[in-house]
Amino acid sequence: MKKLSTSIVNKFVKCEDIAAYSVALPSLSSIYIERYKKWIKNNFNAKMDWMERNIGQRRGVDEKFPWAKSVIVVADNYYLDKERQPKALKISRYAWGDDYHKVLQKKLKHVLEKFKKFDNEINGRVYVDTGPILEKAYGIESGLGWMGKNSLIIVPGYGSYVFLGLIILNREIEGQRNKVTPQCGTCENCLNACPTGALEKPYVLNANKCISYFSIEKKDDFTKQEAAWLQDWLYGCDICLDACPWNKKWAHTTTDESYFNRIKLLERSPQEWKELTQEEFSQLFKKNVFKRLKFDRFRRNLLTAIENL
Repeated sequence: MKKLSTSIVNKFVKCEDIAAYSVALPSLSSIYIERYKKWIKNNFNAKMDWMERNIGQRRGVDEKFPWAKSVIVVADNYYLDKERQPKALKISRYAWGDDYHKVLQKKLKHVLEKFKKFDNEINGRVYVDTGPILEKAYGIESGLGWMGKNSLIIVPGYGSYVFLGLIILNREIEGQRNKVTPQCGTCENCLNACPTGALEKPYVLNANKCISYFSIEKKDDFTKQEAAWLQDWLYGCDICLDACPWNKKWAHTTTDESYFNRIKLLERSPQEWKELTQEEFSQLFKKNVFKRLKFDRFRRNLLTAIENL
């Protein structure tokens, strides 16, 4: 089969106003899966047991899809240049709009449909933070960006306030990029800024200590230590992102308002959050990642964060 040209790929991807993309081969270097297995062995995934399943498939998308010939790796900017209100409870920027899984997946499906219309022999799959795939590894291999010391990919021109997604195709694509040279140098701002020590060392995140983990994923009550670590975060955490000099340089407001269309609704005082009923919670966070927290854990976070003010 004839390879897809870079001009066609660029045309179809840019039609969906996606910030950046690059192209990788389906198979990954063994270094990524070995690092991942070591991370799991150290229990740095905390109680996210689902990360221990289907490890073999994380070697590369061709493990599950042997027909795969190329992977388009995209990064979509979600940043909004807005200061948080003083004395307000904090919510991670990625939850300021509609559910990014659905927003970006819709874009990628549109791109895939364009490929299929261009050539009816083209087929593929799209992924957005679902399934046993090492998205950041593909971002590095494709030359989309480099791994920051906070374990997040840094995309030149955008920083790390980006959502990653993949389009897996049964067709090769010409002209793949070289890897981006890591540019963190001696900087350890992210490690020094993390109040819990969740960044055990450069590039290694221990979820057991991560505010984002226990404010979103943890099902049980907080320990005394976790309650103190939570500070005034209601959902997630952006501390290591905000500390990154590359984000200070490159982060700029996204052109996609669906990533921040709820910001006015989220600007509430602690008392207003306390008065939120379960029905209002469900309505407010319909089609938003916050809904996965459910009302009981929302109240757990809320009352703990208010105590920390």
